[in-house]
Amino acid sequence: MQLNTETHNMRFPAGGGRSVPRLLVCAVLLAAFLAGSCAWAQGSGPRLVDRIVAIVDEEAILQSDLDREVELYKLEKEYAGEPVPADSPEIRREMLDRLIESKLIIAAAKQADMSVDEEVVEQSVQEKIEQFIEHFGSLENLRRELNRSGMTLEDYQTRMKTQLRDQQYLRLVVGKFIRPNIEVLENEVRDYYLAHLDEMPAEPDSLTIANILVPVQPSVEVRQEIQAKVVEIKAALQSGRSFADVAGEFSEGPNAGRGGVVGVVAPGDLFDPNLDRAVFALSVAEVSDPVVSSMGVHLVRLDSVQDDGRRAISQIFLPIEVAQEDVDAAQSEIVAARTRILDGEPFGLVASEVSGDPVSAAKGGVLGTFRLEDLSAQFQEALAEAEVGEVTEPILTPAGWYIFQIQDRIIGHMYTYEELNDNLRQMVESQKIEKALAEYVEGLKKQFFIDEKI
Repeated sequence: MQLNTETHNMRFPAGGGRSVPRLLVCAVLLAAFLAGSCAWAQGSGPRLVDRIVAIVDEEAILQSDLDREVELYKLEKEYAGEPVPADSPEIRREMLDRLIESKLIIAAAKQADMSVDEEVVEQSVQEKIEQFIEHFGSLENLRRELNRSGMTLEDYQTRMKTQLRDQQYLRLVVGKFIRPNIEVLENEVRDYYLAHLDEMPAEPDSLTIANILVPVQPSVEVRQEIQAKVVEIKAALQSGRSFADVAGEFSEGPNAGRGGVVGVVAPGDLFDPNLDRAVFALSVAEVSDPVVSSMGVHLVRLDSVQDDGRRAISQIFLPIEVAQEDVDAAQSEIVAARTRILDGEPFGLVASEVSGDPVSAAKGGVLGTFRLEDLSAQFQEALAEAEVGEVTEPILTPAGWYIFQIQDRIIGHMYTYEELNDNLRQMVESQKIEKALAEYVEGLKKQFFIDEKI
């Protein structure tokens, strides 16, 4: 096994800095060599087990550290619902820079005799693990996701502990060396406000709205097909197969590949009140009867109940497909309802007779008061310019055909400088801290020994 011990991109400290920690380098290289020798002896040829990618002060960064950092970066992107980037030299460069900067911060903190609270770190790790368990539905599902990324739960805990410890060191360093030198002047805050007027938040219009919904009903043939699938799913579950296995085979929802796992929900989180009621009527491990929503048919399993009452659920989902003639029939019905209202019949009376939304129909179609920006883009477009009392044109959605009437409108307003002052001050301060920290880290690169080997 060849081990490259040449020094690449060697940076020596400016005059008066520390000497190169040769004993440490030798010790780490020897350990890596011995590990590689063992791997060679056990296999049929040389195999790289791990290698040093950088040394910062007296700390080595291994290839395995960099690999875990890349996988954690991708996993957290997925957890946040953001696009997961493919592994690339650019991402690896960014992650290695992060690791090097963290090591520099730690070196500076230790030089100033700073230390972190290990109990707080352990507690933060546990809280992070619990958040991921909630997101993926169970500990078993979390382990499966980590394994898919090439990590065990223990790997993740170790790396997360390191990451959170680094963050604590960063806060200590910023608090001691950066923040005390930051001053935010009132004119700087106002200049920031004026330069970003287009980005300043505003209180949007609030609308009190009523609706009439005419669902698009599928054909008899489609309903019969769905019923046959439900019978087959129930038989599979009754035969003893796991819910995750059956969901993987039958479900057509986005979570089918994860055994139907949806995640943790609170009362009111689900888009359909019937579905919400079904979930919160289940016992642990119980599977609901089929629940028909505007999207399709759901068979929901209650996986667990959290201490705060929220529920981890999985589902088998069958979408309901409708033909154009079904859409046209519902459109004719909503147009007829709108014509009745325009001819003088009260909106509430027509809603109570026609609307397929039983909750609002019982209140004359009244949905309540909402901020315009909290509505879907489709509804915002229909309601943005509508006058009080006006009935919108029919709107086709996955739930069916809607018409709305605005019953009241409260005009929104731009937030004033005074209302935003505290937030603006924090943003200006954050920008200054970020710039000062970058300069501080550049200074550390001249103070401490750095040896990159990639």
